[in-house]
Amino acid sequence: MLYIQFSFYFCGMNNKLGDISDLVKEHIQSLDHYAEVVLLFPQGKEANEEIIVYVLSPNKVDFGLEQQYLNAKYQVELKSGQSISLYVYSKEDWHKQFINTPIYQRVNAEGVVI
Repeated sequence: MLYIQFSFYFCGMNNKLGDISDLVKEHIQSLDHYAEVVLLFPQGKEANEEIIVYVLSPNKVDFGLEQQYLNAKYQVELKSGQSISLYVYSKEDWHKQFINTPIYQRVNAEGVVI
């Protein structure tokens, strides 16, 4: 995975310039500072394609935790105007259950950890 700090700007955000990484940090990562948050950007050329956010929690993921992350995701979408897909897994489940899948390989190769 890429372990870098970044700023990614979108221009057509409902008349705002927005920094999606700061919004994700503010609303999603702030729920658990020990969770690993990985952004996967669209491969296409469409500016309105959705960003995928993976949250890898050190804790077991239950319905209540998922709801907290979904509420945070909606805040990011409202403030940025950007569509986001959110996947929340425990780190243990992610590394055991998905290790041999193409999405696991793509997240590790192209994902940006914030």
